[in-house]
Amino acid sequence: MSTQDLRQRFNGSSRDTAPTLSPSSMDRPIGSGLSAKSMIDSSPQHHGIVLKLHIPLLYSILPLFLQRIVNAFSILSFMAPSWKQRYLVLCGSFLYKFNDETAEVPKGSPFDMETIAVKTIDGTLPELSTLPPNFSSVFSVSTFQKHHYYAVMDQEEALIWIRTLKEARQEIIKRNMGHSSGMPYPQSWAYFDSLGRSLVKSKQRIRQRMEDYNMREMEMSSFEAGSLARGYHG
Repeated sequence: MSTQDLRQRFNGSSRDTAPTLSPSSMDRPIGSGLSAKSMIDSSPQHHGIVLKLHIPLLYSILPLFLQRIVNAFSILSFMAPSWKQRYLVLCGSFLYKFNDETAEVPKGSPFDMETIAVKTIDGTLPELSTLPPNFSSVFSVSTFQKHHYYAVMDQEEALIWIRTLKEARQEIIKRNMGHSSGMPYPQSWAYFDSLGRSLVKSKQRIRQRMEDYNMREMEMSSFEAGSLARGYHG
């Protein structure tokens, strides 16, 4: 099989696996029905403004001494960790992230409350040594894959978030095991739960398609590089 034939085969497969948007999906963004306002109006367990720590991928793989250089020079600030405002809403079985309280759809995939761990952070991480003005405490939300850091105004607010998240997680686990605590679970929360589960599955499918697409591109590039090398030596 020639390189051109193989590329046509790979390109055909890539088109099948790469994420595509149909006209209907373009009209209806992923996460429709999960606006911040609609959740806030449903009296969720907790909600409020936080700052999320964003750590660029390049920075995270740099040796410690290079990270210190990046932090020391403002000209390299684009490579350094930064704080970005988010609006968190704990509603039902999920913790949702929004750009602000007027956002129409969540940002990214919501956290499944059954699978997270939360705790306060004491600031030993270099990235947490300097907090933005008016923010003095940090708590983390951890999944199987990543730690997410959120800054809030004071220790009391951090403890409220942690206590509320832990209580919500325990209630969800009890309810899923059939051990109801008797606490009311509004119908609106159940409705948002169904949309939240659909959003998580959609994000997972998109992520898997992107991974498959990137893998095919890498395989194709490796094949072409090998063909060129064989042609050169031949």
